[in-house]
Amino acid sequence: MGLFDFLKVTVSDKKAAKPAGRLPVSVVEFDGKCFPIVSLTPKGFVARSFDGSLIAGQNARVSVRVDDASGKFSFSTTVTVVEVKGASLGAAWTLLPADVQAAIHKYAQLRKQQDAKGAK
Repeated sequence: MGLFDFLKVTVSDKKAAKPAGRLPVSVVEFDGKCFPIVSLTPKGFVARSFDGSLIAGQNARVSVRVDDASGKFSFSTTVTVVEVKGASLGAAWTLLPADVQAAIHKYAQLRKQQDAKGAK
């Protein structure tokens, strides 16, 4: 046995490495800033980690990107800010195309079903 035999130790990996999973992302974006969506309904949305750059009653052009277990879609629209409370933002849709409204409605139903299953 030589002095450097400990360097010859080989380790075999029996399991293949899993590729890094993609995290679900649902965000609302305006003015180049993204905020995670807490709730999305046919009437509007609530976002968290809001920086206070909009005020209640203000209209804003936003982009919404939903990508989670309940659905995957994106769209741009105009909203009216309903409430700013701490780090949360609540807004109502002002203009929504019919196909986007249908996608949001379907998403909300799936999300409600998944939340009900998770509560059991």
